[in-house]
Amino acid sequence: MRPRLLVLWRIGLVVFVIQLVIYSIIGYGISGIHNKAWEKFNGNSYVIADVDNKVPYGELINRRARQAGINGQIVASLIHAESSFQPRAHSPAGAYGLMQIIPSTWRQVNEQAKVCAGRHPGECTVECYYNEELNIRIGTLYLSQLVNRYEGNMVLALAAYNAGPGAVDKYGGIPPYDETVNYVNRVIGYWYELSSYSMPYTIFAEEQWEYIRTAIGWWCMVTLLGMVWIAGRLHRYYHSWRWR
Repeated sequence: MRPRLLVLWRIGLVVFVIQLVIYSIIGYGISGIHNKAWEKFNGNSYVIADVDNKVPYGELINRRARQAGINGQIVASLIHAESSFQPRAHSPAGAYGLMQIIPSTWRQVNEQAKVCAGRHPGECTVECYYNEELNIRIGTLYLSQLVNRYEGNMVLALAAYNAGPGAVDKYGGIPPYDETVNYVNRVIGYWYELSSYSMPYTIFAEEQWEYIRTAIGWWCMVTLLGMVWIAGRLHRYYHSWRWR
């Protein structure tokens, strides 16, 4: 019984190491896919490109994006990710409208750009936030500010749009939040659909690689638990942690 357990423990150790190596390789591969897609996106984000007028609010997006010096296709992709083009979208976090702008950001941009000047007395109201033209104008101006803040790096600007500039500054890049990473990937994915560029080639879709990596991660845990159980049994037999 003891030799058999010892053989099983050694086999488990080899399997565990192989699983960790595969898990790491897939992780690096997914990071490579992200980096390649992000680099291509960043390299073409400087180009001022309009969206087709078949895209909801296409004419408005193109006009306000050009005024802000932003690629209209990126603005449309951001709107798609933020609100699915629903003008009265309202998030639990308190963001409003097509570009899901929170009131504090709205006030900050509006104080500088005077977007609502002369439209109404006093502070902006919810109806301002839901106004398609005002929301797109404030949103594109804010995105333009973020692009300038991060010296033209549109990937970081998108991350800051989602998580806030403070989080991007804190981590010196995209914050390690699943929501933010998925958000950036979603916007960039929509941009690839709208633009004439093709996504970097992959054998499987990224989601499939993530699924495979997650499955391997769980198998690592199962293997580790099995090794711990076998180690406990061996310790009982040998009354020591040194086995021969």
